[in-house]
Formats: sequence, C-alpha cells, structure tokens
Amino acid sequence: MQILSNDPIAIPVIGGNDRPQKVLLLGFQDQDNLGLRYLMSAVNASGHEASIMTYGADPEIILRRIRHEKPDVVGFSLIFQYMAPDFGRVIKALRDGGVTGHFTMGGHYASFEPAEILGSTPGLDSVVRFDGEMTLVKILHCLSAGADWRTLPGIAFRSDEGQIVVAPLAKVVEDLDILPPPDRRSIDYESHPMPTASVLGSRGCPWDCSFCSIRPFYESQGGPLRRLRSPRAVADEMLDLHVNRKVPIFLFQDDDFLAGGKNAKLWAMEIADHIAAAGFAGELAFKISCRSDEIDEDILRRLMAGGLTHVYMGVESGDEDGLADMHKRMKPEAHLRAGRILKKLGLSFDFGFMMVEPYSTFSRIRNNIAFLEEFIGDGWTVAPFCRMLPYAGTPIKRRLEAEGRMLGTAFEPDYKFLDPKLDIFYEWMIATFYERNFTNQGLCHMFRGLNFEAGLRLPRRNRVSEAQRAYLRYLTSVCNKVACYTLRCAVDYLEATPLATLQRERGYLERLTAHEKREETQITNELGQYYHWVHQDDSPLPGPVGGFDKSWTFYEGDREAAGVGAA
Repeated sequence: MQILSNDPIAIPVIGGNDRPQKVLLLGFQDQDNLGLRYLMSAVNASGHEASIMTYGADPEIILRRIRHEKPDVVGFSLIFQYMAPDFGRVIKALRDGGVTGHFTMGGHYASFEPAEILGSTPGLDSVVRFDGEMTLVKILHCLSAGADWRTLPGIAFRSDEGQIVVAPLAKVVEDLDILPPPDRRSIDYESHPMPTASVLGSRGCPWDCSFCSIRPFYESQGGPLRRLRSPRAVADEMLDLHVNRKVPIFLFQDDDFLAGGKNAKLWAMEIADHIAAAGFAGELAFKISCRSDEIDEDILRRLMAGGLTHVYMGVESGDEDGLADMHKRMKPEAHLRAGRILKKLGLSFDFGFMMVEPYSTFSRIRNNIAFLEEFIGDGWTVAPFCRMLPYAGTPIKRRLEAEGRMLGTAFEPDYKFLDPKLDIFYEWMIATFYERNFTNQGLCHMFRGLNFEAGLRLPRRNRVSEAQRAYLRYLTSVCNKVACYTLRCAVDYLEATPLATLQRERGYLERLTAHEKREETQITNELGQYYHWVHQDDSPLPGPVGGFDKSWTFYEGDREAAGVGAA
C-alpha cells in the first residue's frame, strides 16, 4: 500500500557524465539515527549511492566493510563530543590500514568546534557543519566531477599549507518537505514483537536554555528557530511505516514538539487529526517531548485521539533559582501542574533532571529532593538525576569560560562547584547512583521501559492489567523514596560536617552507598518478579516494547555525561 508521495524533491542531481560516488555513513543507530538516514536519502536521491553502518570501537570490523564495499567517501556522525578521541583513533587505524577515500564528519560538536576536530584528527579531510544533506551532496558532486570541493560553503578543512579553513555557512533548508524521508530499508522492524520507529516532524527549538546546544546549532545557519514539516507529510510517514512495516509505536525526536506558540500547537494537533481521520486511532501510539509549561489538557486530549501515549518533559530542576540560572523561564509549580494534568489523563511520562549544576548550593539540592518527592513520590515515573555539563555551543559553557571555571578537556568539559563540599557530594553521588541512573542494567532504564509499556495506549497490544500497573507504580515509588532518602542523608551529613573531616573520613558516605545498593538489589529482584508476572516468559529485562529500550543512549564508561543529554 503506497502512502508516501512521489513528488519531486529539490536535491541537486549528479551530472550525466560524472561517476556516482559510493558513501559509507558511520554512526550510532539508537533511535534509528534519523540524522544519518536523512543523509542517506539525500545521497541516494542525488544519484550517488549510500550505505550505513553502526559505529563501533573496533576499526577492524569497519576496515573489512570498507575493503568489501570500496566507498569513495566515509562519513562519521559524531553525536557525543566526549567520543571525539575514540573516533580519531578509529580514523587513524583506517588510514593506517590503507583507506584513502575522503573522510568527512558531522554532528553538533564538529559543527561548533571544527578546528578542534580537524586539529586532533589528522586523517579527517573535511567537516560538514550544521544541517548536512545539501552540503554532503555537493561534496559528492565535486568529487564526482573532479571539481574543487573546498570552495563550498558549510564546510571546514585544511589548506594545502596545513591551515584550518572554516568556510561561510551554507544556507539552511527552510522547507523541510523538499527533503526525502529518511531511508529505513536496512532497519529490521518486522522481527520485533512490537517495533518502534523514530520520527522527526521538525528541526530546531526557540528556547535558549543555558545548558542546551539545540538553539545555537540551528540558529547559526539562520532561518526560523524551528522549522516544521507539513502535518500531512509527518502523518503519512507514520502511516506508511504502520501499514507497510507493521510499526505500532513512534518516538518523535523533535527537541520540543509543542514549541513555537499557537501555530506550533495547531500543527501538532493536525498531525494527530490526520492519523485519527485515516482510521488508525487506537492502532498506533506515539511519544513526544516538550516543556512543562506547554502541557495543556485540551491539546493533550486531541493528541491522544491520534495516539499520544507518552510525554518526555525537560524538567531539569525543582528549585526556583536553579531554573532561573538555566533560563527555563518557569517556576517549579509549572512542573507540578504538568504532572497533575498528565496523571489525570492517564499518560505515562518521564523527564530530565539535573540534581546539581554549576551554581548549586545545599539549599538548592534540598529543594530538588523535596520537589522530586512531591512530583513523582507516588511512583508515576522513576526519578532520574544527573549533573549539568557545559557542552560545546551552550551558553553555560561560555559563562563558565568567562568566569575562569572551565576545566577538563575540549572533549570532556568539567568544572568545580563553588562550595568544595559539593565536589565531595557529586563524587559520592556518581559512585552511589551510576549504575541506577546511567546503565542498561540500572533501575532508571528498566522502570522507564516498563512504565512506558504499562501506560501504552494500544488496547489490542497492552497486556498489563490494572493490578499489575498498580504494583509497578508501588515499586517505582519505593525506588524514588529510597533514592531521595539516601540523597537527603548525604546532604545533611555533608553540610553539617567540617570540610577537613570530610576530606579524611568517608565512612558515613560509604555506608550510605552500601545502603542504597542493598535497597536497589531488593527492588531489582521484585521488579524481575513483576516482569515475569506480566510476560510469563524468561526474556531478559527490560525489553518490553521492542526498540523502546534504545530510546536512551547509554555508554559503558566512567562518566555520567555518557548517558544523559550528551550532545
């Protein structure tokens, strides 16, 4: 059944006498990696040939693929800036292995800091900055025709003298509907019992939160701060995947699905209206991300009529001063109000939360703990928490640099807190909650997946009973209360104890960590019993909804930045 249109697209096509280029695109494929798949579609539509490969740390696997396919160009998608050195190591190994093709790289960090990337990665030929579809296609056209690709806008490269040149930026594609939909042919949706696909309805965000690089990324090229695809095109993409690929669950990867005032909210509701009008209400479900102050009961009800089942909110802080420092332009009550509406409507949700940030005080942390207890002490969702990190392109990075507080490396930025006792608190917090908050084996990951499954609004697929849902909420509540208790004990002890004592004596904090670990083990055991109660099989935790467990990217490393909001 054909749903997507065959309308022509404005991708420049290769000249008739030029040799098509073969391109291998490398990147992480959690959440379908729509960035790479949009590039893949643009490359193929232009007359060149693109394939895709999941990035891995073993260069030999990549080298074997390159030797087999012999691509002219290898494109690297750098999503997480702390992985830049690892990408550099792999690129060096590929060059040492005899690969001579053109190497290019894109992504947030490469776009903001092209000189840093090129300077630390000698094997890289170019950087494609910001939106990359048109720029990559034009590079391929130049290579195909033997023309000088270095004259193109939107790139960075080394001159013949070894100097790094950053070209003027390319013009932004304002009409996203001229781009072909992401190429999903290599994604095996059909083998999953409940396939999950990612969708992108827009690009950009008008908000200027201090910790976020989204607005600076899209603002740099000019054009609207948020660009919207047509509601019909978005709905058709979803319906095509549902009808022809049997996908029932969709995760919108838009940075803020409701951002942009009245018109943006009408746009969102129109997508849901198209799905309902096509007769698929109740047969597919979708998740969105938005701000707490954009939660409106009437809007959500209309979205639910088209399949809305889950909401992710960028809560970030429950302290008024912390929210002000983050430029969130709201008070904690906005979060609490949003939570009440979501619970009233029976929607599952989860959220981002930064327990500590560069200007934290013990008072702010106490307010954050109290907020979490009020917000989700009932177990509606699990309490995640991390530290704010100053990523490339963010206002907080510029502020810390101006204050002389930036530490770490270009790829792993760091800072100290204003109160040295909070450095001890943070060190303890990571040691205590790392597995819980940042790993695939942790309670946050498992509760997120299972609570999503329990709230799934697909009557013919959801096998979670009301009794099971109530028990899961009880377990989630226990998990949240244990964490809040452990955090509060640590805060009380650290604030009351002299710094010199804390620097030489950690016995109390170590006992708190041991307490938290014991409680987590007990909760994990009970969660396993719940899982087998619902699923009646021996499949591994969490795994409840096919690809939904991949909607958070976790890195098995020693830094919390690897798993939360890394850009």
